[in-house]
Amino acid sequence: MRRTSTLMAGLLALVVALTAASVAVAQVTGLYYREEAKDGRIYVFNTPERFSSWSQSGDMGAAITLPGRGPGGETVVGENETAIDLYLFKHNLDAYDRPTPKGSAKADYPATKIGGRVYADFSDKENKDKQTGVKSGDSGVGVDVKRFYFTASHDFDKTWSALFQSDIGDQGTKRYDVFVKKAYLQAKVAPEATFRLGSADTPWIPFVESLYGFRYVEQTLTDHLSFGASADWGLHFLGKAGGDLVSYQFSAENGRGYSNPARSKSVDFEGRIGIEPIKGLNLAVGGYTGKRGLETDAAPAKHTASRSDALVAYVSDRFRVGGELFNAKNWNSVTTVPTDKSDGYSVWGSVGLTGPFTLFGRYDEAKPSKDLKPDLKLTYYNAGLQWRANKSFAGSLVYKFEEVKGGTFSTGNGTIGSVNALNKGQYNEIGIFAVYDF
Repeated sequence: MRRTSTLMAGLLALVVALTAASVAVAQVTGLYYREEAKDGRIYVFNTPERFSSWSQSGDMGAAITLPGRGPGGETVVGENETAIDLYLFKHNLDAYDRPTPKGSAKADYPATKIGGRVYADFSDKENKDKQTGVKSGDSGVGVDVKRFYFTASHDFDKTWSALFQSDIGDQGTKRYDVFVKKAYLQAKVAPEATFRLGSADTPWIPFVESLYGFRYVEQTLTDHLSFGASADWGLHFLGKAGGDLVSYQFSAENGRGYSNPARSKSVDFEGRIGIEPIKGLNLAVGGYTGKRGLETDAAPAKHTASRSDALVAYVSDRFRVGGELFNAKNWNSVTTVPTDKSDGYSVWGSVGLTGPFTLFGRYDEAKPSKDLKPDLKLTYYNAGLQWRANKSFAGSLVYKFEEVKGGTFSTGNGTIGSVNALNKGQYNEIGIFAVYDF
């Protein structure tokens, strides 16, 4: 019985093998195949139409040629890959190396990018009223993450795109707040004409930051003193012309900055025009006018705030040197009766040293309230040595000093000054400041 079972299993396996072989042979023999030797070449065909055409004209047309692959060293010319494969299989010859098919190119659109930027520091700071000797509550040693930006952009096509950027910022009161800094739809009609609707970069502050190069150490002048915002809700028009000789941006803004998209009775206007007559040399002027989003039926505006700006800067791979100045009227007096004026300037420079090191410094002076508080004066400077590890990470050893005389004033480093208008307050900070992009 056992021998019978074994015999039956063997017969069944033989039947399966023969069936498979017959199917394979049927598949091969079911294909059209023809080969012809002529003039030292062997021509092989996979379709009767091509063979008929070749027979009449002698022209093979597009074909695959394998020199020296025939049994006697003849050149084999095949109608297509199938014809070549059938010929080599029939004559028990090795397969030929054919090029690997190239993958289809990745489409440019749609395209989504996700990234982020972090400003952090580990420092020892002191904010002290020189009259009373009292220090601010945030004086001391610690780690701080000043800013954490998370950015997502999506390009629908070469014209339309959208961008979202959140801003997690240290508000200086032992807490972090999350804001929508940028959220806009963009239409780039041409290099000369790009439109953005939503919260986007304002014309002046981001432009200065790009030339200054050390925003992670300190805000630029007008941002540091709150005489402007780096982003605002509105309609923004920007572009470049003349082979990048001229750049410009004009915005109709809410006036309250990106963190406060409140409505008011009117919109504000801000603009900038810059030229780059030689590579690296930037000359620019800008201006702002409006009610800063403060005019409502409950609180009518008494004045229009305005600000004028100017900048000269030179930027190269190794050097950065530049300066900006501003003049403002009624910036903090839109809803009050008294008028006021303000002005200030900032100069900065940096030089690349050996390897990844850069030496930099900056000096600012400002009169934040020339009419109402004529003795109020602010002085700021910093100096540092930057080490750049790669395109994503840089760290600097920095010393920062800020002094306010004739009262108190709120800056990016907190409220500085003295309760005694005849005295002063001083801010000192030393530490490691870092920026990380991902």
